[in-house]
Amino acid sequence: MHYVNSILMVGVLLATPLAAPAAEANAGAAFHRLRAALGDLGPGNDLTVKDEVRDAPGARPGLVHFRLQQTYHGLPVWGGQAILHLAPSGDDAPLADAPSTDAQITDALYRGIVLETTPNLGPAEALAVARDRIAPMGSFTDPPTADLVVWPEPPDGDPCEEPGEETEDETGVQAPVNLRLAYHVHLVLENGAAETRHEDLLVDAHTGAVLRSWSTLLTARRRPRVPAAGRPAQGQGHSRFSGDVSLDIVRTRTGYELRDPTRGGLSTRNLGGGVAGTGEPYVSLTNHFGDGQNYDPGRGPESVNGQTAAVDAQYGLSMTWDFYRNILGRNGIDGKGTPPLNLVHYAQGFDNAFWSDECFCMTYGDSATHGSFTALDVVGHEVSHGLCSTTAGLNYEGESGGLNEANSDIFGALIRFYAKGAKGEGNHIPDEAGPWTIGGDLGGTPFRYLDRPSRDGVSPDEWSPGLRRLDVHLSSGPMNRAFYFLAQGASADPQSHAYSRRLPGGMTGLGNDKAIQLWWRTLSTRLTPASGYRQARAGMLQAARELYGKGGPEEKAAALAFRAIHVGR
Repeated sequence: MHYVNSILMVGVLLATPLAAPAAEANAGAAFHRLRAALGDLGPGNDLTVKDEVRDAPGARPGLVHFRLQQTYHGLPVWGGQAILHLAPSGDDAPLADAPSTDAQITDALYRGIVLETTPNLGPAEALAVARDRIAPMGSFTDPPTADLVVWPEPPDGDPCEEPGEETEDETGVQAPVNLRLAYHVHLVLENGAAETRHEDLLVDAHTGAVLRSWSTLLTARRRPRVPAAGRPAQGQGHSRFSGDVSLDIVRTRTGYELRDPTRGGLSTRNLGGGVAGTGEPYVSLTNHFGDGQNYDPGRGPESVNGQTAAVDAQYGLSMTWDFYRNILGRNGIDGKGTPPLNLVHYAQGFDNAFWSDECFCMTYGDSATHGSFTALDVVGHEVSHGLCSTTAGLNYEGESGGLNEANSDIFGALIRFYAKGAKGEGNHIPDEAGPWTIGGDLGGTPFRYLDRPSRDGVSPDEWSPGLRRLDVHLSSGPMNRAFYFLAQGASADPQSHAYSRRLPGGMTGLGNDKAIQLWWRTLSTRLTPASGYRQARAGMLQAARELYGKGGPEEKAAALAFRAIHVGR
């Protein structure tokens, strides 16, 4: 987790763009009142404004959400964040149905930190420990990084509530049992099918012990260069997964390029079997791309057949962009309109696809089993890792990692419904009954099932204390299922995939539109990097109150959906 702060210290919130000087003054006063409600964090602690999210104009309840990062003597505190929820004028959050301080603050901060911040080991020594631990086969794609952080070691107990315990507490992190000064090491290896790994480790800055390690593609450093604009043109793509599709492209001096000037300049480029760089643009003498057939490596990535993967990737990315804009009211992945980049034909026989904040790009392999990894739900899934990174920033391990993966599964499934059922138009998601799967269009067995995750033979259907020790692709299962119940409802038939023993009478779903609005508000305004299932439930209940009123069917449905996966009652 590389923290990219706006260097706005507590009391300098006035630098945030608001409507007018008077509004800025009000915001500053409200900020100080709510900052005081956070209490004394202890000497050496400070807060910086990391991000700002505004409710859509005219939407209920019309708040501005300021995400604050905790630091200790200038070092980021791992998972230490708070979110302040203010009216646009800067007044305290005007929630008539929940006017308490808890409704105005999402608090995941640590109190009483006392720690020596001078390390015994230097960054080079921490990197040596990390290299020895992961034993890389090839060279690093980017220079490895080692950043000092304060790591509050989690207690042995699980942060989720026990069965039957009711809580509205949104506190994401309790008092730490132990504090460590650690190096957060990030290593990037993109050496083809043999070794494509992004590894993160926490290395004790005094002893060199590896405190935690996990696989992740979610860090932030740089953005790709945006190509020069061409003349807008209409093109047609012959895709493998979506048939013939219309594409917004550009006309160049020599033909047409697969780059979309109407969506910030997002584009798809050809790695040609390579593993480095940003590839070459896909160009054609005509405005037609692809042949609609699965990729045949014998014909080459530059061929018309090789263009098909690019067509599916470009179309999937444009549908994802439109979903964020039309359904969420968001300008691109980061809310700022930054154009993402698609890279197809990565390496040889790479059986996967991945998003990386390193280049703000999606990379797709060509599998001998599944073909090119460019199905709509796969594109939506991977790109939505970027959406999570630019909002809640959920750590990619433990329960938070499971929520991160579930977020991508949820968006991947709904983006597919939106593209297939609504052709990517309007602000309504068809209430599809299925398939609620990820990866099913690639052929063979789907990677995951949202209605009943255990259908894959390994994923859990409900929360348990051991969930945080699972791979994040497994610990995502209960959240996927809770969202399915929220949108589609739960069955009272024990033989149904949509049946939960925790909810034997079933429940009525809210529909895809309301369900995604509740999840999106939870992700973007209530979750912090260390959040788990307990915080997801509390955040969604608060989101339901804010959007639809306290005690309404939306709040009740959210509570039932989480009860069905053994979180809350």
